[in-house]
Amino acid sequence: MLNIRPHSVFKNYGYNTLNHHIYYIPFNKIIKQCPNASGYAMHTVTDGKQHKSFVSHRFVWECCNDTIPKGYEIDHINKNRLDNRIENLRCITLSENRKNRDHTNILKFAKIAHTLKRFIKAIDIDTEEVNCFKCKNQCSKYYGISPALVYLIAENKNYAKTANTNKGKIKFEYTDEKDIINLIEIPHGRIGKKYPKSETA
Repeated sequence: MLNIRPHSVFKNYGYNTLNHHIYYIPFNKIIKQCPNASGYAMHTVTDGKQHKSFVSHRFVWECCNDTIPKGYEIDHINKNRLDNRIENLRCITLSENRKNRDHTNILKFAKIAHTLKRFIKAIDIDTEEVNCFKCKNQCSKYYGISPALVYLIAENKNYAKTANTNKGKIKFEYTDEKDIINLIEIPHGRIGKKYPKSETA
């Protein structure tokens, strides 16, 4: 079949440039591929003497080009590890791939961090007054305590249930933006500000 590009070593196997499947050429049979633990598609080939497991994107590249040079890797352009169309593959150096992967991870973690951003709700135990803050640092400045104490109480770490602050006994909880009541914003202070001693209950 003219649309199948045979592998340079395992010549009975090839990549179909039209439907993007890997074939066993003598029987015109599509080779089954299964994702591995890292999310890459894999398949096995044999020449009668040896069996070899391939990550499919490397096999596809070698069918359409040549053996991958030492120090190079095959990268998925759209970051989908199961999209092994030759148009989605490129041969780049290890350092280029590492930089690309690190940048992708930074974007991914930034996106996750944004979705996990939570506001702090401060509840006065005696008066039941509620104040909300954009972050632990804002909250800690307002009540004159350490951000770590706000975190421990909000996370329910069994360290303390409330804090005795300069504005009374306060309980801290996380809350969503839609549930904010009386949002308080504190101007940024200088770095290294010392917090007065506080008691926990």
